[in-house]
Amino acid sequence: MKHRFSNRGGWVSQVLYVLSLMCLGMGLFLLGWAVWPVPTEAVQIPISKGVLPGVPTGTGYASLTDYTLSVSWQRWFRVGDVGTIQLEMNETDPDKGDVGEGEVQIVVAEPLLSSLTLSPPGTIQANLAPSNDLAMIWEVKAGKDGEYHGKVLVSFGFYNEALDEMTIVPVAVVDVLIIVTSLWGMGSRMAMWFGLVGIVLWGALFLMGRMVHVKGR
Repeated sequence: MKHRFSNRGGWVSQVLYVLSLMCLGMGLFLLGWAVWPVPTEAVQIPISKGVLPGVPTGTGYASLTDYTLSVSWQRWFRVGDVGTIQLEMNETDPDKGDVGEGEVQIVVAEPLLSSLTLSPPGTIQANLAPSNDLAMIWEVKAGKDGEYHGKVLVSFGFYNEALDEMTIVPVAVVDVLIIVTSLWGMGSRMAMWFGLVGIVLWGALFLMGRMVHVKGR
């Protein structure tokens, strides 16, 4: 009888060990997918000092100095996560002192991404003072997976005192592609939760298999 129980106990313990390894593998896979670092795409565009291309006829709206425009964003992220689009602009050589004291460059930026939720929404306007860096950040959220194409429009603004209005002159257009992905319909939080469950099941099944193996001796 003891020999028969020992054979059955050994078979059961092996099955429990296999199941525990399966749970471990699945748990690690889910956790790895949920926390895997997200790659970033970046574009840099030089903006030269002087009259800007495409200014309205009869005007001389110009960039105050040489700038470097940088736009970066997550190439992909998971459903339920928050991605970002970041815009930075700084003087290429601030030591040259091209910008006069008290002058500021008005920067106007707007990301256009259909079907994605942006925070803050719409256009952001900021003043870029001499020898200062400018940073703008938008949070990006998506309710479902897919490929989302869009653009980031960057312009300079110039106040027209005679007309009492702001004239917007485009300086750069950056094409953006963001891929939002899911795993079997799960976002990162759900995948992490199931991954932790898999790790717990691995520990429980391993201990059960160990107990059955010891009793079957």
